[in-house]
Amino acid sequence: MEEGTCLTTEECLLNKNRNPHLNKQQIEDELKGISWSQKGYYSYLVDYLPGIVMLSWTDDISDLQYERSVEAFSVLSSEIDACGRKLEIIKLHVPSPLCMTDEETASVVQKDEAKPRLAHTRLAASHVHFYIANGGIIAP
Repeated sequence: MEEGTCLTTEECLLNKNRNPHLNKQQIEDELKGISWSQKGYYSYLVDYLPGIVMLSWTDDISDLQYERSVEAFSVLSSEIDACGRKLEIIKLHVPSPLCMTDEETASVVQKDEAKPRLAHTRLAASHVHFYIANGGIIAP
């Protein structure tokens, strides 16, 4: 059986540098079984196993990631996957914020309409990924 569940965000797939010729409805028509969140890039926000979502999480309400995590949790809590399963959500706590230094931003080459990389810009300190091995899953 094909799983076919797509988790994505508006900020990612509707970005001008990703799919400039497609609107949200056109993307939904192409990707059946899609779950949208508004902000973030799911590659560092969530990862998916059949019926299970691992979600970047912080309990620190002053952290900008908190709002994104809560919004994603809210969206995912009401979703079912392509096989009709309610998603089990596992919260993975993220490290404290890390920011780009002046030295790091000095080496960045700005192209087209890409988001500027400025000193003190927060970095994605952790991506939610895992490794599937015989008899188990290794997750952060």
